[in-house]
Amino acid sequence: MPQLYVALATPFTSPHGPPDLAAIGPHVRWLEAQGVNGIVPCGTTGEGPSLSLSERKAVIDTCLSERGGLNVIAGTGCANLPETIAATRYAIERGVEAAMVLPPFFFKSLSDDGLTSYYRAVCDALPNGSKIVLYHIPPVSQIPITTGVIDGLLASHPDMIYGLKDSGGDAEYTALLIKRYPSMKIYTGGAPLFTRAIADGAAGGIFAIANIFPRELRAIRDGGPDAAEAQAKAIQITNIFKHYGAVSAIKALMPRLDLPASSCRSPLVNMSDTEADALLASIEALKH
Repeated sequence: MPQLYVALATPFTSPHGPPDLAAIGPHVRWLEAQGVNGIVPCGTTGEGPSLSLSERKAVIDTCLSERGGLNVIAGTGCANLPETIAATRYAIERGVEAAMVLPPFFFKSLSDDGLTSYYRAVCDALPNGSKIVLYHIPPVSQIPITTGVIDGLLASHPDMIYGLKDSGGDAEYTALLIKRYPSMKIYTGGAPLFTRAIADGAAGGIFAIANIFPRELRAIRDGGPDAAEAQAKAIQITNIFKHYGAVSAIKALMPRLDLPASSCRSPLVNMSDTEADALLASIEALKH
């Protein structure tokens, strides 16, 4: 069966405050009760690039201690090689199933050779048996993970390249990756594309909106009589979130849905109460 992962939001005490580690456990336990398969902390929705290395380690440790029966894939990609190695090695050694590694995102127009060399250096620094999930999210990183990069990594580190999260928004590219790389687990990062990705043979999906709407994504995963309706709702929710910004929208809705309240971290901005009320009204209107 396809796997449903939550791109876990990181709670903060304030826009300039530390991660609110105590708020992670109740959220994770609620998600497990909703039937998700795993969590992915410290990714885009988790504001990973806004975390220091020590903060990232603390969030990963907290998720592992609160995981229950959930799988954990930790986001460990940083803007530089030494911190990416340190974060990835730490996560692997602490017991995550895999580490999801974003490309180094400051320098643009990277060559395939440059990006391949970067990922090879990460792999070479890890213990035997480590698993890496490549993170393709060019709308944000502006650095695509091409088939040339994947081919090179599979040639040098076939046992370490476990999978890829495709958040590029192109269902055809996801389908190409699934067909071309049967040894890899390909996850879609686009909730509107979940049904299509499953039909094409994806290993599952990793979604931001699953933080607060896991039941809809679970219905799609399970493929029952409610799957088509759930997919339509996931598309509508995603479109609404685009207007507000996904991270800000998730954190505005969580306390209104009896989940732990938290702040975004600067430079992301928390929504006003008026905006949050309007957002909730838009979501509630989908029920009618």
